[in-house]
Amino acid sequence: MDNQEKVYHDLFDHALHLLNDHSIPVELVAGTMMAIGQRLYKTHLDDEEYERMIDFIIKTKVKPYKVEKLTIH
Repeated sequence: MDNQEKVYHDLFDHALHLLNDHSIPVELVAGTMMAIGQRLYKTHLDDEEYERMIDFIIKTKVKPYKVEKLTIH
């Protein structure tokens, strides 16, 4: 597993833990992850790079997960 997959799976597993084991609302988990991501980008990118990243994020089509309750299998 490469670093990108490891980070994705580690963070996804923790999000599922918060959702399933602690009944934290999806909006709170997702919003917090987005806020952390934006602050990381803002910290490490210059203003032009940050604006390009945000524009890319806004324009990217995302498929929803097809589950009623997120679980780890």
